[in-house]
Amino acid sequence: MSSNGNLPTEAMLDEALAHALLEQPEFSAWFLDRTKFRGEQARCVFCRSDNPWSAVRLERCDSVSGKVEVSVEQCETDVLAVFETQGRRRLALHIENKLAGGSFTQFQPELYGARISQWKGRPKLGQYDDGTTVLVAPRAFYERNRVDADKFETYVSHEDIAERISVFGTAPRRV
Repeated sequence: MSSNGNLPTEAMLDEALAHALLEQPEFSAWFLDRTKFRGEQARCVFCRSDNPWSAVRLERCDSVSGKVEVSVEQCETDVLAVFETQGRRRLALHIENKLAGGSFTQFQPELYGARISQWKGRPKLGQYDDGTTVLVAPRAFYERNRVDADKFETYVSHEDIAERISVFGTAPRRV
């Protein structure tokens, strides 16, 4: 919680998550095992919770015309964590963290997926080889936003994280 007793902000939770991924090997192994990289023996070697930002090219199918539309959107990743395997392969987790009362911006889940390939190999973004998208949010948010939430490859609840990082237990769970 913040020093004035307020509930934690999204930025505070992002920072706590990034710190735990970098500094707590048991937590980072547990978190990585929730993703498509389950079973990989890897350690977190790079983590940013300062909202890495860039323009991302997004291709999507127009629901009315069926034509592919291309746009360039400005977007961010809440937490970018890169794990390195013993074989020196680098695996990125692009993590979106939502509070209970939050909502997705237009194309936000799709932009997370597009960033994986467009940020791959960039030194200032952990120079990773492969990546995945992760939504971190209270169960109530996930259920309320199921269609867009399921566009992320992995979902990890605030409630599950709270068993390992106490500040997540103080975040609001309902709207």
